[in-house]
Amino acid sequence: MARKFLQGADMGMDAVFDCVRRWGYDLSSGNFEPLAGDGSDRRFFRFSDGHRRFVILISPRKKEPVDENDAVWHIGRHLRRVGVPVPELLHGDPRQGVFAFQDLGSIHLYDLVRNEAAGADLLDLYRQAVLLLMRCHRKAREGFSPEWCHDGIRYDPDFVYERELLYFRRAFLEGFLGLERIPVEVDDDFKRLAERAGEDRGDLVFHRDFQSRNLMVCEGSLWVIDFQGMRFGPPEYDLAALLLDPYARLPVSMRDDLLRFYRRESQDFLGGGESRFVARFSAVALCRCFQCLAAFAFLGGVKGKDGFLEHIPAGWNRVLELLNGFPDLAVPHLRRYVNRLASDAEMKARLFRLHCEELQPGSRQRAP
Repeated sequence: MARKFLQGADMGMDAVFDCVRRWGYDLSSGNFEPLAGDGSDRRFFRFSDGHRRFVILISPRKKEPVDENDAVWHIGRHLRRVGVPVPELLHGDPRQGVFAFQDLGSIHLYDLVRNEAAGADLLDLYRQAVLLLMRCHRKAREGFSPEWCHDGIRYDPDFVYERELLYFRRAFLEGFLGLERIPVEVDDDFKRLAERAGEDRGDLVFHRDFQSRNLMVCEGSLWVIDFQGMRFGPPEYDLAALLLDPYARLPVSMRDDLLRFYRRESQDFLGGGESRFVARFSAVALCRCFQCLAAFAFLGGVKGKDGFLEHIPAGWNRVLELLNGFPDLAVPHLRRYVNRLASDAEMKARLFRLHCEELQPGSRQRAP
């Protein structure tokens, strides 16, 4: 049964079995269950034999000298050492791309939000998430090594421009919406936004995808997964990923409360005043939302993972809310361009086909 599931794993089945056999497990003698993966090409399986249970990750190595597998291995063990709740890495072979993790079950924070947890319960869950985020921001920087980063060491202006803003332009504006001529002035605003968002933050580190699908609920606590993209950069980015998560669509009042809560409790490692915090948050939040829209368009439209397309309207509303709710964001041409798209009937129709949701530029009256 295990061999049947592993047929599409893009690496030799014998190599997988050899790795697991060295760790003292026999995959042929237990239950083998494929698990839903993330937006990547990695594959996850749950193995149980009546005595033990764990999750196997199969991730073929793609590059040298530092691959995503190396980041999984080093960052996962580092976070565990400094007290950030991540699944225990029981065994791993970064060269072969096979790992065995503690099984945290199947409940994500997203599942609780989707099942419409009561308001008080939802607020409590997200307060726990914000506390966990601050714990991660405080502890992960202790001894964090740039040698573990597989996809860039810092969130700097070049990374922001290339990997988030141009990604948004190519995958969403041009690829998904079919726009052919993006004004030069808009690109100039992208470059200014990249400079602002990519400010050097010293030894601060962040997760870069801290959202409801990457937080698991196990034994009454929240756990962090999918941490291999961690690098040096702005902690406010993670806060934006959590609060503006298109998967979750939190009420505006709750998001504002949680934003103030983080700001109040993070003074010891963030420093700076209120206006500096708001400026940093708004810049990285806009970049995060652009990145989400690009990813949804690419994964849904190009990779054929249709489930991502349904989150595009909520992501689009997040962009509108940020551009029109933070007037100090110095991107006037980008703001006018996006608002013009939002009022265009053809563009609205393109989005309406994905989700029955009213798109209102700049509205902060309700959570979309």
